[in-house]
Amino acid sequence: MGFFDELAAGINGMLFPTRVDDGVRGTAQVISSTGYYGNALYQNCHLELVVEAPGIPATAVSLNALVHRLHWPHAGDVLPALIEKSNPQEVQILWDETIDSRTQARAEAERVAAERRGERPTPLQAAGPGFVGNPLGLGAGTTVKVIGDVSKITPEQRDKLRAMGVDLDTLLGDTALGETPPAK
Repeated sequence: MGFFDELAAGINGMLFPTRVDDGVRGTAQVISSTGYYGNALYQNCHLELVVEAPGIPATAVSLNALVHRLHWPHAGDVLPALIEKSNPQEVQILWDETIDSRTQARAEAERVAAERRGERPTPLQAAGPGFVGNPLGLGAGTTVKVIGDVSKITPEQRDKLRAMGVDLDTLLGDTALGETPPAK
């Protein structure tokens, strides 16, 4: 973080204090946000969000924040957040973990180009670079429990799971090949 980012973070904390003492990592889906206007590096942004995390049900939240122009949120974005367990209205967006608009735009251009070439993106690629979670709607920190003998899953079943955003090979690592993972 540069000097101006640290200064803005301090001002943001003074203008819009948030008390997240016992926070849980989760997501904040942007329902609406005020528009970005002018040429300022940082501007006030009013957000209407739906936040959720493991153990915290989906909750509608209004939030005001001082936001860098390269991280300006748009309706539909899913942002990483720290959500207070005892009061889900207290939310801190983890702006350092969001993807800047230039990177998002470039990834979207690559996705559209691949689609026009007839290539089919994976569900996670189709969701976009700013997407936290997966197309099934499982948020950050979600635990996926695999029950049974994974070696008996057919290639067709794996393809169906992959289409829903669940890649068993990635989830299981070496164990998907019947190998025992190294002891930790």
